[in-house]
Amino acid sequence: MFEELLEQYKTKVAEKEKELRGFQAMVQLVTTIEKISQEGLSNQSNVALLKSLEDQLSRQSKELRDLKVELMAGKRISPPIEKKSKALDGHAWNLLDLLSKKQGSYTTNELVEILGLNKTTVITVMKRAVALDPNHLKLTKGKRRKLSLAYVP
Repeated sequence: MFEELLEQYKTKVAEKEKELRGFQAMVQLVTTIEKISQEGLSNQSNVALLKSLEDQLSRQSKELRDLKVELMAGKRISPPIEKKSKALDGHAWNLLDLLSKKQGSYTTNELVEILGLNKTTVITVMKRAVALDPNHLKLTKGKRRKLSLAYVP
């Protein structure tokens, strides 16, 4: 029960930190706009810069709306991690979901069959999944460089 509360607390903290970063970015954009207007740069560069700042602001507000929708829907929100590849992250999250439902130890060849990807991609996905959730996943190397991935609850 304590672990569940801790997980909920960590989720809420991550959510609030993400919102805080969004708000800080918005404040930074507003202060940047204010500084630019006070400096009196040429109108064309001001318009271009304001357009780019407006685009950034709209993207961040869209991300914030999406986060709120995900929270209301009860979906998992991934922790802020540097993005390497959206497809790779998608495969890694799918692998995490599969392993959390059907726990055990899986070799690379078994995961190739389960995920339907080639072996090098599966190895990359295994490493990415461990990076996303190091508390629950253990990557081990057996005989003859045979990799296996185990889910530890």
